[in-house]
Amino acid sequence: MKKSIETIWKEGFLENDALVAPKVNNLYNQKSRHLVEQFIRLGKRNLYAIMGGAFFFLVVSFFVEVPFFGTFLFLLLGSLVIIGKKQTKALGRIDKSMDSYHYLKAFDQWLKASSAEYTRIYKFIYPAIFATFTVGLLLSNLNRTSLWDKIIQDPDTYLVNGLPVVWIGVALLLLVVVSIFSGKIYQLDVQTIYGGITKKIEEILSDMEELRE
Repeated sequence: MKKSIETIWKEGFLENDALVAPKVNNLYNQKSRHLVEQFIRLGKRNLYAIMGGAFFFLVVSFFVEVPFFGTFLFLLLGSLVIIGKKQTKALGRIDKSMDSYHYLKAFDQWLKASSAEYTRIYKFIYPAIFATFTVGLLLSNLNRTSLWDKIIQDPDTYLVNGLPVVWIGVALLLLVVVSIFSGKIYQLDVQTIYGGITKKIEEILSDMEELRE
């Protein structure tokens, strides 16, 4: 009895040396590599954008007379770039000679491990960036007078021992919110940048898994 179309497709992408449906095999291989390469390119652009932002805030911090906070923010963002490069190297070590199914499975495993590590890191990075940026903004001298001085000199500002407790309370509340939702914020960032690619990869893997049954 002739082989079914489903069997042909299975043999086509599950075996590198399959003589059955080689065009299907090549199509899956090409599409898999293309999606992963597209993911890597987006990742590199994202790292360049982060590094560019780090330099921008560093330079601006000197102009507004808060170099300490600009330097600290630069180091925070720079650490993300270093971690990102390390993750990219790990991705590059995936064996490209594997068939498309196992290649995508290896990529999916890397993606999940990378996402878990980044989620843990961003639980500290996001609050630290928020706190550094907020304090730096309050103390920066844009018009010879810092925003902090303008707040405490405002007659409508409620002060306790010379401190604007309402402003400080709002800032601390926002910091807590950022800390609690840092994981979700990171996932939203990832979805915004890589969502289209990861969805396509999930669809291909789902198709392959279905054909393997």
